[in-house]
Amino acid sequence: MQAMKWAMVAAGTAVLGVSTGWAQTAPISRTIPVTFTGTVTGSAGDSLMVRQPDGSMTPYAGPLPDYPYAVGDAVTISFNATLPTREFYDSVYAGQKAADGIYRITVSSPYYNGGTAPGGIGNSTAADVSGPISPALNSGQPTNTRMTIVYDYNTDSYAIEGSGSFVSGAYSLPGYLYDAASGAYLLCGTSGQPGCLPSASYDPILSSLSGGADGSRVNVANVRVLSTDPASGTGTGVFSLSFLGSWSLPQAGGATPVPEPGMLLLFGAASALLPLRRRLRRAA
Repeated sequence: MQAMKWAMVAAGTAVLGVSTGWAQTAPISRTIPVTFTGTVTGSAGDSLMVRQPDGSMTPYAGPLPDYPYAVGDAVTISFNATLPTREFYDSVYAGQKAADGIYRITVSSPYYNGGTAPGGIGNSTAADVSGPISPALNSGQPTNTRMTIVYDYNTDSYAIEGSGSFVSGAYSLPGYLYDAASGAYLLCGTSGQPGCLPSASYDPILSSLSGGADGSRVNVANVRVLSTDPASGTGTGVFSLSFLGSWSLPQAGGATPVPEPGMLLLFGAASALLPLRRRLRRAA
């Protein structure tokens, strides 16, 4: 019985020494969502400026159709950013590590990074806004999104630099159209109303999103107001929107390391021997 016990232990020891000859490679990047959550604090109705005959702009106080973004409405802006992991700096970026382990990565839409699709480190998708604001082509160029994100190698975690300095351009959005015949403003694209196109060959009304360094506000500035009167030029005025809120990242990084397959086998074999050794001890 004692000889059998030692034979079994020896066999178990042999199993423990088994090596697969390969190890799991950690990914060099991870893609995480970046989201702004806030409310509308400045709407079209309270920010419309009308162009006067002398070229000056004055606030408009007359009646306006309801605009899709009203003060107090909830709004979100979101995009995905592909960011480096520790493995990137341990392998691809080896030899160029920052002394303090802090890196700043400016993410940008892939068109501007030499690529055609999200996936490479530093790439981001175009920002998506809740409601009728949507990315649009601008003279054949796709919408770009830019933000700087800080990576801390020491903790394998991310933070938004300055809480959210951000810019994203070329968005189509609803606008107002001045009807020269009636002297009234119409809401573009609503039932029975024309879209806001200067002509069939032009882009729709375009604007951009921008956020200050503190990350509390995102602005949609200088949205053109068009007119049915060709003599008015490209429009009769502009208006702006503002969103008050904050940017956030998920709790990404700091993930528990995944054991290599060889180590998994080692732990599994060791666990399997425990009940066997107890049975042998009782039998002895």
